[in-house]
Amino acid sequence: MVQNINNFGYIPIISPKINTNNKFLKMPDISHTLRQDTVCFTGMSQPSYYKTVFEYLSADILNKNKKYQIDGSLLSAANIKTGIDKLFKLNRVYGPYTESITDKIKWKNYIPQDIRQYSVDKINEARASRLHEWQTFLQAPEKFPKTEETEKLTEYFTKDPSVKFVIWHSVNSELKNSNRHIPVPFDAKALLETIRGFEKIEPKDRAVRCATPSFLEIYTHRLRDNLLLDKNLSDNSAVWVKIPSIKNDPQHKEENIHTLEILSNKNWCTRSSVDKAEAALQDGDFYVYLEREKKNNLWQSLIGMTTEKGKIDQIQGGDNNNIIPINLLDKVKSFIKEKGLKCNSDIIPEGPKAFQEILISEKLSEYSPELGKNFEKAIKENDNFAIFKFLGKDVERLSFTDDLLAIDSYKPSCLVNANSGISVPYSMMGIVEDNLLSNVKVINGNFTLTHKNPLFVSSIQQFPPKLETVTGKVICSQEQFDKFGKDILRVVNNNTGRIIIQH
Repeated sequence: MVQNINNFGYIPIISPKINTNNKFLKMPDISHTLRQDTVCFTGMSQPSYYKTVFEYLSADILNKNKKYQIDGSLLSAANIKTGIDKLFKLNRVYGPYTESITDKIKWKNYIPQDIRQYSVDKINEARASRLHEWQTFLQAPEKFPKTEETEKLTEYFTKDPSVKFVIWHSVNSELKNSNRHIPVPFDAKALLETIRGFEKIEPKDRAVRCATPSFLEIYTHRLRDNLLLDKNLSDNSAVWVKIPSIKNDPQHKEENIHTLEILSNKNWCTRSSVDKAEAALQDGDFYVYLEREKKNNLWQSLIGMTTEKGKIDQIQGGDNNNIIPINLLDKVKSFIKEKGLKCNSDIIPEGPKAFQEILISEKLSEYSPELGKNFEKAIKENDNFAIFKFLGKDVERLSFTDDLLAIDSYKPSCLVNANSGISVPYSMMGIVEDNLLSNVKVINGNFTLTHKNPLFVSSIQQFPPKLETVTGKVICSQEQFDKFGKDILRVVNNNTGRIIIQH
C-alpha cells in the first residue's frame, strides 16, 4: 500500500515485444485492459487533511495494524469516518484482549513454575477486569456516575467515534503475551484533559506532535500529575510518595488503593487491585519514587517499595526484576537512611528481600578500570571473562579465537559483600548459568552444582558444551547425575572417586 496517495489511478503500459531478428511483433490489443485492469492505489492522506486529529490517529493505527481488516481505500481523509463506523458496526473494535502467556515471558531461572503460573493467572484476571471497565465506559458511559467530565466525554464519543477507537487502542497497546503489563486505570478527568490536549494540535503539526509522546503516555502523565497536584507535589522534578496502609489509615482505604494503582509502573502487579494493590497495602505502607523524564517532562514511576512489620520488604525498579536500577541506588539508600527505615533480610523463591537487593545492586555497580565497564554491563553483554573477574574468579583465556576459558572453581552463587557474609545465587543477579559456562573448557578445582538450600542449586539446563576437564571434584545431586552422568564421567576422566552425589 502506498501512503499519502489518494485515489491515484495507474494504467500499466505494455511495450511492443521485439524478437531476436529485430522485427516487431504484432502490437497486442489492449483495449480490454484499459477497460478492466486499471489498478488503484489508495492509502492515508496528508495528516493535515483529516477533519480531526483523532481521525488522523485512527488512520495511522489502522495502517499499521492489519488485524482490523480495513481496506486501504478507507484510510483516506475522505473515507476514514466510514471506515471507523464500519469497524464498530461489524464489532471489530472490542476484540479479545491479549493474554499474558507463562512460556512467553522471560523469567529468572530461580522462580518456580507454580509461582510463574499463579502470577500470570492474576495478571490476566487484572487485564480482563481493567479492560472491562474501559469497554463499559466507551460503549455505555451512562452506566457510570454522571459528572461534568463523563457528560463531556459522551459528547466527544457521539460527535467523533474515532475518539473512542483511539482510546481503546491506546489502552490495549502495551499488552503482549510476552509481558506482564496491566492496563492503565480509568479516570474521566484525566481522559478529558488528554483529549482536549490532542484536540488543540494544529493540523500542520499532527505528524510530529502525535508521534511522541503518545496519547497513552500523556494520559498516564495526567493521571499522575493530577494526583500529585492534589498533594502539592507537582512542582517537583522528583518526589517520594508515601501511601499509607489500610491498617494505618482505614478511613481512606479506597483512596489509597486508587493512589497506588495510579502511581504504579505498568510492570508492577500493584497497578491493579485485582492482583496486588489492596494486598500490598494491608499491613504496610508503600513508597513510590517518581521523576519527570527530561525529554517531555512526563512523570515516570521508577521505584516501588513495600513494607512488612515496619521494615522495607521489597524494592522494585521499572523492570520488576528484583534488582534496584544502579543509577537510582544512592537515592534509595539515602531515602531509607533519611527516614530511619530498616530493611528485611531474606531470600525466598520469589526473589531477594530489600537488604539483599541493595547488596546485589551495589555488586552490579562495581566498575573495573581494567575491563572498562561495570558488572551490570558485563552481564548485559554476556562478557563471560569479565563476569568471572567481577565474581572474583581466577579466570584465564585459553584461546582468543573462540574465547575458551579456564576458571579455578565453580559454584552457582557468590558473596555479594565480604562484610555482610551474604551470598546470593547467580540467577538473582541476572546471570544465566548456561550462558556463563558456554565457553569454559577447564575448571581447575571443584565443579559444584548442588546445595542443601534449593535456591542455591545450579539451574543449568545443559552440561557446559565445551567443558573438557575438571581437576577437582564434581558435586551434584542424584537428579543432576542422572541427567548429565556421561558428561560428568568424561570431564573427570571416568574417575568415580572424584564424583560426589549428595542426597
